[in-house]
Amino acid sequence: MKKILFYFGCLLLAYNNPATSQSLGNYFYNTTETAASDFHIPVNYSQGNTIRLKADILMNVPASSYTAIFSISQSGQSVPLVDSLMSDRLREIKRNLVRLGVEEKNIHVDAVSSVPIYSYVLEEKKFSKRAIEIPAGFETKKNIHILFNEHSILDNIISIMALEDVYDLIKVEYNVGGSQAFYDELRNAALGVIQTKSKTYEALNMHLDIVNLADGFSCIYPMERYKSFTAYNSGSTIYEVTAARQNNIEINGGRNTINLDKSKSTTPYFLENTAKKSSIFYDRIAYNQFDKIINPDFEEPSIQYMYTLEVTFTVMKKTDHERLQNLNKPETLQPIDDKKRKRKRNQ
Repeated sequence: MKKILFYFGCLLLAYNNPATSQSLGNYFYNTTETAASDFHIPVNYSQGNTIRLKADILMNVPASSYTAIFSISQSGQSVPLVDSLMSDRLREIKRNLVRLGVEEKNIHVDAVSSVPIYSYVLEEKKFSKRAIEIPAGFETKKNIHILFNEHSILDNIISIMALEDVYDLIKVEYNVGGSQAFYDELRNAALGVIQTKSKTYEALNMHLDIVNLADGFSCIYPMERYKSFTAYNSGSTIYEVTAARQNNIEINGGRNTINLDKSKSTTPYFLENTAKKSSIFYDRIAYNQFDKIINPDFEEPSIQYMYTLEVTFTVMKKTDHERLQNLNKPETLQPIDDKKRKRKRNQ
């Protein structure tokens, strides 16, 4: 009965543990961000007879092409040998990339360095010993820039590079063209948001006149939004070990197995925490700070364009505005006919 209650309690703990929720994820344990309940809604307060309306727009734009940059190094006893070995490896890489569909003109090799490699030779004399540094060979480093259009072939590119012992992927650049068209679309969307917000005041019989505006653009590339992540995984606690001892349960660890003998109360045990795995992931800009999102759904990291438009208005009641309009309206002069003109002359 005790064993049944113990397992039932474990099930309840697992059910209440947020780490088991697939809609949350383990990143919850890596962040100290403010809970959503602590957020406040920004309010546009008027300053005298003026008010400022703001529109924040975000657009997700997929890359039109990509550039993968790999680092390749080659060492040898002489410069001609290093150049020969490096050329053979690069030739094989280019041949396989062309077979994959990458045009040869989109493969660029950038020479980085060519330096000697030093070693030490022990020199022994009658009264002293010393290690002398001498050249032992040469090392050449180059970067390979690969331009391609489909992100799906990046895995194949990495496999091709690995065949030639190239494992260092420095970075992947996201290329995009036609930025001006994106800015125009963002600007039009912001104007629509400002017009929608101003209608709220018009519905309340208020009149708005523009007196000033300010705007600004920004752009975030995927490489700027990657964050580090450590897998959440804790070792067994003393309470779990005690419960296991009482129920004669075998504890399987990542590096060892602990068999607890219920008949021996002094059975020794050791707790060993496994090293937590670290990785990185793409963390897009949150949507909750924007008035409108263009292309909100995307499956791969995208370039995120942002635009902010702030417009300052003077605010007054519509009745007051109409009264001012009537006061400033110029009087219309009626034309004088010939009879009235003669009458004035005679007077």
